[in-house]
This record gives sequence, structure tokens and C-alpha cells, in this order.
Amino acid sequence: MSRLQLFGKIEGLSDHRLFVDLNDVDPPAKRLVEANRGQLIELNFDDGRHISAEQRKKVFALLHEIDRWCGNYIMDMTESQMKYMFMRHQGLYEEFSLSDCSLEMASRFIEFLLGFCFAYEVPIASKVIDSIREQYGWDMYCLKYHCCMICGAHADIAHVHAVGIGRNRNHINNVGNYVMALCRKHHQEQHNVGIKTFMIDKKLKGVKVTPEIQRMLKIGAWNQEQGEAVEV
Repeated sequence: MSRLQLFGKIEGLSDHRLFVDLNDVDPPAKRLVEANRGQLIELNFDDGRHISAEQRKKVFALLHEIDRWCGNYIMDMTESQMKYMFMRHQGLYEEFSLSDCSLEMASRFIEFLLGFCFAYEVPIASKVIDSIREQYGWDMYCLKYHCCMICGAHADIAHVHAVGIGRNRNHINNVGNYVMALCRKHHQEQHNVGIKTFMIDKKLKGVKVTPEIQRMLKIGAWNQEQGEAVEV
């Protein structure tokens, strides 16, 4: 789906209608807006809050890992390359600055950089993992790429709920239950200390399984929803 990014000033709200001043928008873009009248759109508001020092620290920590991994060793080049990839991925046309972009833009960029590191197996230092482990989609990326939520090592999918002895895991509908990605070391620790103690100590909540997540992970009766028989 293509995206058009426009900037305008909100003039008012009346009878569930939002009025935006587009005087500074180029005529071709205005014609495109008119042609798509009545279509659903996504609105993003700049609430005046800008990137925090903590967010900026996380951005450059991830950029440093990517810079070292790809062999640029030129941070300005790596920053420019990743910002360009991010803008294309998000359908953005306006350059943004890491000195004064919005909090929301900074969060989206951090999540994008984190996803890039997972997708291309960019090594991430443990201190960087510790700073982002509970944020920016970390848990979902860990599930998708089978990386431990705690240390980043290769992981299997662990159930927060008890499956029960004698039950066939392939027949269980996991939707609504919670799962985690844990390496063997931390999975064994979870069994040793008990699930409640482990979750509290490691500050884990788990990820609630949706039909989409069940299909992505291929756990339980994920293929029954597609009309396929489950082999015992």
C-alpha cells in the first residue's frame, strides 16, 4: 500500500469533521487528496514532545552495532543508510533529524533498527539488550526469530500456561494463552524455580497468542483453522 505524507495545520473540529489547512501542500498532492475523498486515512499528530536523551542513546547504540556488523566504520554513513531504509519502509518523504524528531518517530525508528538486527542476525551487545529488552517490540521479535527474550541466544517457544501431561500439543488451541521465547538455559531455570517466581524475577509478561501469532509460530492447532488435518 502506497503512502502519501502531508503536513498541515489543524483549523478546527465540527460535527465529527476535522478541518486541516493544506495551503502549503503542492497542487499535485492536493489533487491526489481530492481524488481519494472519502477514503480511510491514518492520522499522526505531533504533540510537541521530542526525542528523549534515552531514546537517542538507544538509537546510536543500535546504529553502532549495525555499523560494526556491516563494516562501514563510518557512523554518519550508517545513520544515513538506515534512515533511508526506514523512510522507504514507512513511506515517508520528509527527512527527519535525530536531534529533534518526535517521540513517536524515535520509537518507530528504534523498533525498525531492532527488527533489522533480528532479521540480519546483527550481534547486539548484552548491555544494549538490557536497555531495550522490555520495549520496542523486543518480545515479538524474539518469538518471530526464536531468540531468548532474556539473553538473545537461540530459543524455543515456552508456554507460560501448563499444557498438562498426556495432552497432544498439536491439538491445543493456544489463542489467548501466553508464550515466551527462552533458550535452554533459561527454560531450565524456569522449570527449576517455578513459572511465577521466574516471571517476576526476570520481569517477563509473555506474549498473548493471537490467531496470527499461532500461525506464525506454527504451535498447537494452527493449521486446523485453515481446514487442514492435524497428524497425531
